[in-house]
Amino acid sequence: MWRARLDAPGWPDAPDLPPSERDRATRLTRPHGWRRWAAARWALRRLLASYLDREPAEIELAFGERGKPMLADPDAALHFNLSHSGEWALIAVCRDREVGIDVQQMRRRRGRERPPGFYAEWTRREAIAKCHGVGLWAPLPNAPVAVHELDVEPGYAAALAVAGGEMPAVRRRSVGPAELAVVPGGSA
Repeated sequence: MWRARLDAPGWPDAPDLPPSERDRATRLTRPHGWRRWAAARWALRRLLASYLDREPAEIELAFGERGKPMLADPDAALHFNLSHSGEWALIAVCRDREVGIDVQQMRRRRGRERPPGFYAEWTRREAIAKCHGVGLWAPLPNAPVAVHELDVEPGYAAALAVAGGEMPAVRRRSVGPAELAVVPGGSA
């Protein structure tokens, strides 16, 4: 599990992304929104490039029938998932199993505050749906998935889902505009 602080200085800009991602970034209306979205994409590209020994701009993404991102090269055998909320992005990477990850910033909505338990359940459900590659409201397939709640930062809820009945060891690492690093106390 990798995390990236999207407001850190030094992330490349949206114009440096491939055309399809650049177009999507320009449709976001708030400056914070498109900068954070572009930073999350660069974090994902930087990670995938490090796993595949390629340049970040060379990474080609494809999408499953329900929109789950994957590598365009089917021989790469690397599964990943990305989620971002507020100033944090989380990226799950696994070589042998499908993964899903979700992070949500806990904040007031229309004058009312939701309890942390709501966000914990929401992120679990979304991580499982993303692991299976189905929409949030679609019925979940009857396949085993291991789920682990993640501690990101105060004010955030997050969960990781991995296909199969057991959760592998979760290593926590960080990716930034210039480096990849292990987070102190790295195992979850």
